[in-house]
Amino acid sequence: MAGSPKGGGALPFSPRQMELLTWWTPWSPYRERDAVVCHGAVRSGKTFSMGLSFFLWAQTRFDGRQFGLCGKTIGSLRRNLLAELVPYLRRAGMNVRERRSDNLLSVRFAGHENRFLLFGGRDESSAALIQGSTLAGVLLDEAALMPRSFVEQAIARCSVPGSRLWFNCNPEGPQHWFYREWILRARERRALYLHFTMEDNPALSQRIRERYRRAYSGVFHRRFVLGEWSAAQG
Repeated sequence: MAGSPKGGGALPFSPRQMELLTWWTPWSPYRERDAVVCHGAVRSGKTFSMGLSFFLWAQTRFDGRQFGLCGKTIGSLRRNLLAELVPYLRRAGMNVRERRSDNLLSVRFAGHENRFLLFGGRDESSAALIQGSTLAGVLLDEAALMPRSFVEQAIARCSVPGSRLWFNCNPEGPQHWFYREWILRARERRALYLHFTMEDNPALSQRIRERYRRAYSGVFHRRFVLGEWSAAQG
């Protein structure tokens, strides 16, 4: 299995990516966790790895179920996650059919077929879009950019036995509700907490990493390069 094509050619997954890819498997020490929370630097490989892990988990564990894929908007979800992930899933042997008019993916793999509904969490009114759905799991891409009401409504939809929650985001300020509720309280919420840096993306060359380090300073360097939840000053 090869790593994300972002930043270069396919390479083996890093140890951190492998931790994310296998946390739900029977041999993982984290297999009893109810959620996974990934945050950290930009271009660190967390989004692709989480998306791949989510689909492998869903298709291995469930058949005939619905799942949620959430982004700030459906357009950003397609650009940030699905544009490179769907071709990879197909190369890995999954039959992926998209009905764009219905914001729906149907995936068949290993004798199982499931549906993946796409949702946008743009503002407070977005919570009504996901309300009423019954999900076996939900992935929230860039969760820190979504209203809390939408995120909590998505969580509430996961009532199927064995359902799990998947969050990823880049850092914001330390007073942000997601940081206080999910990162600081990860153990209490039975969530696996994984911090990513650019070194965790083997597809990113050292030259590109250095470019990112030079591009930012101050709070933006701490958030985008170091992956810290830091407050703006001045």
